[in-house]
Amino acid sequence: MSALPLEGIRVVDLAVVWAGPTVGRVLADLGADVIKVERLTAIDGTRFLYVADWDHEGDFWNRGLYLQKAQAGKRAITLDLSRESGKQLLARLIGRSDVVVENFTPHVMQSLGFDYESCKQLKPDIIFCSMSGYGGTGPYGDFRAIGMGLEPAAGVPHITGYPGGPPYKNGNTFADPLGGLLGAYGVLAALHHRRRTGEGQYIRMSLQEASIQIVGEALMEYQLTGRLPELRANRSASAAPQGVYRCRGADDWLYLSAGSDEEWEALCNATGHTEWARDERFADALARHRNHDALDGLIGEWCAGQDKTAAMDLLQRAGVMAAAVLNPREALLNEQLAVREFFTPVEIPGVEGPRPVWPYVPAKFSRFDAKPRGPAPAVGQHNREVFHDLLGVSDEELAQLEEEGVIGTEPVLPLPPDQFGETLAQPLEQYREQGAVLAIEGDYRDRVREVTQRDAPGDAPGRS
Repeated sequence: MSALPLEGIRVVDLAVVWAGPTVGRVLADLGADVIKVERLTAIDGTRFLYVADWDHEGDFWNRGLYLQKAQAGKRAITLDLSRESGKQLLARLIGRSDVVVENFTPHVMQSLGFDYESCKQLKPDIIFCSMSGYGGTGPYGDFRAIGMGLEPAAGVPHITGYPGGPPYKNGNTFADPLGGLLGAYGVLAALHHRRRTGEGQYIRMSLQEASIQIVGEALMEYQLTGRLPELRANRSASAAPQGVYRCRGADDWLYLSAGSDEEWEALCNATGHTEWARDERFADALARHRNHDALDGLIGEWCAGQDKTAAMDLLQRAGVMAAAVLNPREALLNEQLAVREFFTPVEIPGVEGPRPVWPYVPAKFSRFDAKPRGPAPAVGQHNREVFHDLLGVSDEELAQLEEEGVIGTEPVLPLPPDQFGETLAQPLEQYREQGAVLAIEGDYRDRVREVTQRDAPGDAPGRS
């Protein structure tokens, strides 16, 4: 395999939570040296989410599985940017880097003295990617935002939901990962531009605008016809039948869609109900749309006796688009993903056995492997590598910085670690009572082992 395409590129990752860190995660998977910067008094909140095995003993903040999603393969340092010594170190690091990524509320970086113009003085060809809810300009430019509120700001809930019902929010927020991926593409384009011209640049990402990509069809419909799209749940404006149907099992479902007369006939033949094809109610696409309720009843009866995976295989082989609806456990154990080696087993220090982590560039390249190269870093894990080996800070200076709390590896928590961990551990059963968790399965470790039989990569290699 060839070298990764971004080897030699260094990224200062000041971003937090999901959207901003996704930019760095993509770049890390492609070979960049991504250095996550945290403050001991305000480490990334994702360190406390979904701690492995729900074990809040010891340094649990380094074992968060949510953390692996956005931070795998990066290096991590700590810096107190309220101190002049911390600012000086960050300035030196930016001067040795190619990209800066941040997703704070607009003007935070300016108040710290590290906005684009300031960073440009440190490194004239720096690429500065700034992500915020509304892009930092316009009447909403300074508004605070999180992903949950940005899909509504883009109009997404107004095209999801059931006929006659209110706008429907998706179960999770697409704004964060989609915005992060688009932000990464922006950085890649800027790097290509710099290679040709020698010029860095300022990238202003709006997560509202990123979310607009999801509603493109609805925007086109309105601008071309003046119509506002109707809520239609799982149905389609073109294909009929289309829907999600309950199969045999407690909570098993199958999606299918027949968009042409040929696909409809194939569906009838595959299910053994050739009489449906001769029914006048379903004679053509328009008739099938008009009688969709009747179609749903017939297809629902057939699906009720089927195993969802077998039904998907049957219909797909007949030429009908179909997919078993997978829950998270089934997605983790999915044969298709296993054959394509989608998940990478990663050894997380302090966690029993490797855990599967997925790539943020889900493509198979013939010349290189874009995948997580190690676990998410511990708090301040690479302080010495970055400050001493890269920036030339002496051992005496490092000791002084640690004594002053400018750098370190132990976060300053609002409660003692044991009490803080207990407060985080409490909601697990409450989640199940509230319906946020469907089940807690005792054999999950065995399930995870099925996905992680291959050798797991260790820590991301050090760089200079």
